[in-house]
Amino acid sequence: MAESSTTSNGIPSVMKAAQQSNYGEVRDVLTLRDDVPVPETLSSEQILVRVNAASINPVDWKLLNGNLSILSRYTFPHTPGHDVAGVVVSIGSAVTRFQVGDKVYGNVGITGGSYAEYVRGNESMFALKPKNLSMEEAAAVPGACETSYQVLFNKVSPPVGVGTKLLICGGATATGLFAIQLAKSVGAQVTVTCSQRNFSLLEKLGL
Repeated sequence: MAESSTTSNGIPSVMKAAQQSNYGEVRDVLTLRDDVPVPETLSSEQILVRVNAASINPVDWKLLNGNLSILSRYTFPHTPGHDVAGVVVSIGSAVTRFQVGDKVYGNVGITGGSYAEYVRGNESMFALKPKNLSMEEAAAVPGACETSYQVLFNKVSPPVGVGTKLLICGGATATGLFAIQLAKSVGAQVTVTCSQRNFSLLEKLGL
């Protein structure tokens, strides 16, 4: 067991975190350690978040096994994980959007770090957690929702809007569910595909 000291603001010096030792199968390259330094040193625009929940997306295991190593080469050991929800415990000198104690959620980007007790990231990567979402629910939002948003409004010309007729394949997937709600919110006409077992779920979204 690692020996941990606590700073004046109550933040420990070390934490538990998933550590990736190389690229490969999860069982071979990922371990849980309790002696990982807390990333407490912040730039002026960064915040430090005590993690309550983190989610796993397809991109996480693709980065873990090296399928996307052409895009991102890590120095090992590396703490993976992108989506996160938690509580702000420290802020940089130029941070204006958050205060210590705020409940937030976000995507810390390809550098990772959310599979730990604490994670840091630029304040622009986070938003205040909606009060009607639990920490677990909020942590499941960023990656999937951002994917759908980018496709609908950044990658399509013209962007999806009033009168757009849209077919979403796999409407009951995470990205599909967000795509339905985003498209309908701007007045698009949405048609989806899904298995019969998910009919009732999609009916709740007005389809």
